[in-house]
Amino acid sequence: MITLEQVKADLRVTHDEDDGLLEILLNGATDEALLYMNRAQLPTVDDVVVGSVYTAVFLLVRGMYDTTDPAQMTAIRQRAEVMLQPYRQDLGL
Repeated sequence: MITLEQVKADLRVTHDEDDGLLEILLNGATDEALLYMNRAQLPTVDDVVVGSVYTAVFLLVRGMYDTTDPAQMTAIRQRAEVMLQPYRQDLGL
């Protein structure tokens, strides 16, 4: 799992005022990644989230936290999808 503390460290947030918002954004980014990959859980190796998936979730959180430009958020989502693509399941024929 990816924790709120890890997200705050990535964003360099040292206060607690945004904890509720960051938790919501983390949950949303994780859900978005899971839906894109068609998975119930984030892929792990030795109980650690796979690096590119971890990075993609952080990228989505950062985008939702820092970005107000829809075009920039679209570009962020596209970059996250590139990182998540190898872990997609059950795509059909």
